[in-house]
Amino acid sequence: MDYRENIDYWSNEYYAPNVENFIFRFHGRILRHDFGIFRGEGRQVFDFGCGQGGALQYFLRNDFDVYGVDIAKRDIETAKKANSSLAKDLGRIAKFEVIDPQPRQSDIYFNEIFGEKPWMDVAISIQTLDFLSDTDCQIVLRNIHKSMKTGAVIYASFNGTQLYYFQHSVPHEDGLRRVKFSNGRVSYDLLLNFCESKDEMISKFSMFKPLYVDYYDSSFRNEGSEFRWTFCGTKE
Repeated sequence: MDYRENIDYWSNEYYAPNVENFIFRFHGRILRHDFGIFRGEGRQVFDFGCGQGGALQYFLRNDFDVYGVDIAKRDIETAKKANSSLAKDLGRIAKFEVIDPQPRQSDIYFNEIFGEKPWMDVAISIQTLDFLSDTDCQIVLRNIHKSMKTGAVIYASFNGTQLYYFQHSVPHEDGLRRVKFSNGRVSYDLLLNFCESKDEMISKFSMFKPLYVDYYDSSFRNEGSEFRWTFCGTKE
């Protein structure tokens, strides 16, 4: 798949140093309530598409070891700077790597540390998987799945067709749509994937046991809905 437009988009820094509220609510309402996990006590959290590491810094401060990957080199450099000294002060681990935009079935995240053994206690991916085609999304999810411990938890989001970007899109290939518009604040020419329903989310994440399929939404400047589905499940 040619992700040229998406690569160009992510080549610039995306300033996002803070944790989003749906991450700390996932931590408090699901990890803590359903699994009894509040303090990490050295458990390992993996973030696919971690950006500048804002979500992982939140988990780091809550006693988790954190690992993040992203295609954006500049954002990974920022994540390393923001988290390395904090991890040292807390006696925890924070590792970040740049990955190739094109997923491969042979990808093993942080192979040099863990080899091929399952190591993830929690996996998250927020507003990232939907930059991939149907085929490549499945490759990534299966690669995450094989690195998760039995009983590990995954929490991920995916664009809903309710998201206003969908109104500015046309079909491309393999589940992707070309989103092209300018509204004075942003100018987009991207390839994005969208999910229509809860059933489709369950199908996309079929390698996991589903626990909760929910959503989050917001609207600013009358631009329209920011609707995104969320999936929470476990590896059996």
